[in-house]
Amino acid sequence: MSSEVPQGQDPTVPFELEKSPAREAYLLLGAKTPLELSNLYSEEDQRLMLSQSWDYGNPELIVNKVKEILESIDPGALTEDEREWRQEILWFWYHHAISCAIWKYKDKDAAQKYATKALEGQSSGHPNQITRLLDHLVNGRLEEAERWAERIREEPEKSTATSLIKEYNEEGFF
Repeated sequence: MSSEVPQGQDPTVPFELEKSPAREAYLLLGAKTPLELSNLYSEEDQRLMLSQSWDYGNPELIVNKVKEILESIDPGALTEDEREWRQEILWFWYHHAISCAIWKYKDKDAAQKYATKALEGQSSGHPNQITRLLDHLVNGRLEEAERWAERIREEPEKSTATSLIKEYNEEGFF
């Protein structure tokens, strides 16, 4: 991530929501800062995942509206904090879109597309290891997935990886 400040922006000036190109996303979630935008997005995302209502095919969901807003913005027009949290939100959206494509739609092409986008957006050093595992599985690379899973040591990701590989082997994803 670049440490450059958008042209004309002073890094010592506090964040100004009204001047942000992502203003509409902040208003949708009731956020006042980039970190709060990410936190509130994550809360909404998790609420939808737990209720099994997360669906990339529903344009009315706030997570989908926020994703569309953030993707339409040139990252160079954002503050450094906004760029970082924008990237995290978009990674999270694509990460969950993989699951939606697998379990809700049984759509291999969409799962592969979303896995590619999630990996492109996942920052280096990001702790999540399930995105890469899902990428291997939706692309039929079971041996690579198994090797990747062997490297995972932390819970709950270790158990999740084991469960995903077991399901893939027993039932397949598509």
